[in-house]
Amino acid sequence: MRTAWLGTGLMGSPMARRLLAAGHEVTVWNRTATRTAAVVAAGAQAAATPAAAVASAEVVFTMLRDGPVTRAVLLDGTPAPVLAGRTVVQMATIASGESRELAAAVRAQGGEYLEAPVLGSIGVAATGQLLVFAGGEPALFARLRPLLAHFGPEPLLVGPTGQAATLKIAFNQLIAGMAASFCHSLGIVRRAGIDVDLFMGLLRRSAFHNPSFEGRLPRYLARDYANPNFPLALLLKDVELARDEAAALGLDNRALEGIRDLIAAGVARGLGAADYGALYEVIDPPAAG
Repeated sequence: MRTAWLGTGLMGSPMARRLLAAGHEVTVWNRTATRTAAVVAAGAQAAATPAAAVASAEVVFTMLRDGPVTRAVLLDGTPAPVLAGRTVVQMATIASGESRELAAAVRAQGGEYLEAPVLGSIGVAATGQLLVFAGGEPALFARLRPLLAHFGPEPLLVGPTGQAATLKIAFNQLIAGMAASFCHSLGIVRRAGIDVDLFMGLLRRSAFHNPSFEGRLPRYLARDYANPNFPLALLLKDVELARDEAAALGLDNRALEGIRDLIAAGVARGLGAADYGALYEVIDPPAAG
């Protein structure tokens, strides 16, 4: 199948390479052109503009920063990509309302639209073991399911357009909540002079343990947030999406607002491009001197 991939960042690059490994033609575009290098080296064609990338594609995948960027790339370029007769698969974390608006705009041009966000790390993306869940028309999902299965073994249709986007936001705010809670616990333990190994040993035997804590712990202890798997600035974006979705649904957002403010403080300190583990620097900053 002839495909276009718009957005070859941390997750987009390994996912596009999965399509290449499966034998599909892939044309890639990224705002920072140098970030297409790994995919081009794997056999993709690079395009200078989104319109050029889409020109020969049957299916157009987008894995861009947020909803406004996705809309700008798909709809507002000069020239804008021609979407008539093409299927757009939007895979980034965006608001449900933004996804529904994109769907309407794509359909108005004579194209088709499916949202299909994913859960998993860069490493999981590279091995094709992501959790893929879609929102849209059942017939379109059924047609695209074999293509989505290159990213994860069991793609799932969760409902109409907007449902998968909301579900992804619900999951991503858990990342922030668990990270903030663990950072607080670790900070309490370390400042009280309690052995971290003792703390972790008991935690592993408890119902409170989460495997993500093990993966984050070395970063916290070393205060090393280079080579991010998920940058802090993107976590802030997702928590703000969750805040807005929750408010629209009538939830009390005070806990989420507190976590959002901690993350925003880290971004304000220049840690936005660092791994989201840099949240620890806000919650348990190094002692002065």
